[in-house]
Amino acid sequence: MSSTLAGLVGALQLQDDIDNRHQIINRFQVACQQDDRVLAAFVGGSFASGAVDEFSDLDLYAIIASEAYDQFLVDHREFFEGFSEPVFLEHFDGFGFDMYVFILADGTQGELALAEPEQFTHIHGGPYKVLVDKPGLLEDVDFPWQKPTSSQQLDQLRKHLDWFWRDLSLFSVAMGRGRHWTAFGYLQSMRLRCIHLLRIDKDFSSWSNGYEKVEAAVGKQALQQLLKTLAKLQTKQMLSAVETLVALYRRVALRLTEQYSIPYPHAAERVVLNELARATGLVIG
Repeated sequence: MSSTLAGLVGALQLQDDIDNRHQIINRFQVACQQDDRVLAAFVGGSFASGAVDEFSDLDLYAIIASEAYDQFLVDHREFFEGFSEPVFLEHFDGFGFDMYVFILADGTQGELALAEPEQFTHIHGGPYKVLVDKPGLLEDVDFPWQKPTSSQQLDQLRKHLDWFWRDLSLFSVAMGRGRHWTAFGYLQSMRLRCIHLLRIDKDFSSWSNGYEKVEAAVGKQALQQLLKTLAKLQTKQMLSAVETLVALYRRVALRLTEQYSIPYPHAAERVVLNELARATGLVIG
C-alpha cells in the first residue's frame, strides 16, 4: 500500500471514529429528551471545544430532577442501554459528584456526570454544547474551570512531601529483606509523589492528576530525569533510581516549601536516609 493510499485510509478511519462518537452523542440526546427525569443535558470536552481527534472520549452531563435523582442512580444501566452498549460501567464520586465512567462495545470511552437542578455548575468547567434544556436551566450559564482551593492544594503538597519519605523507608526495608518486587512498588510510589510535586510546582491552581497528561504538565526536562528512574528489577538500577528521585525531590520540595511557607521534613529525611544506608549500603549526602 502506497503512503498516499495509507494516509487516505487513515483519514477515512479517523472520520469514521469521529462520526461514530457524534452518533452516540445524538442517541444520548434523544434518550435524554425522551426521559422525563432528565431536565437538561450537554456535552463538554473536545466535542464542545472543537479539538476532536480519533482518541477523544465523551464528556457527557445530565441534570436530573431532584425527586427522581436517587431512582435514576438505581436505573442508570437501563438508561445507558437505551442509547449505547456499555461493556464497562462504574460509579465514581471522587470529585464530589456522581459520575459514571464507561467503555462502550465499539471502544468509545467517556464519563456521564450527574447533578440536580439546584446545584450543577460544579460538575463541569469550560465550554459546553447544549443537547437538551427543557426548563431553560442552561441559558447563559457559565461553567467555571474547577480548581482546587488553596487549602486543598496545600494539604496535597504536605501529603506528598511527607509520604515520599515513608515510601523510601518501606523501600529500604524491602530491599534489606531481598524483596525486590515489593521495593519496586515503593519505587513507583516515590516517582508518582515526585510527579505530583512537579505538577503543583508548575501550576499550583490545577488538580494534580498523577500521570494524566503528564507530558504537558511537567515538561520535557523533568520527564528526562524521571526516565532515568525506570529501573529494571535489579539492585544497582533500583538504587540508582532512588538517588535520582531523592535529588529531584529535594530540588522541587525545597522550592515549594520556601514558596508556600511549609516546613521541609528534615528530620524524616535524615532518619530515612540513615535507614537506606543501613539496609542497602547506599549513602546519599
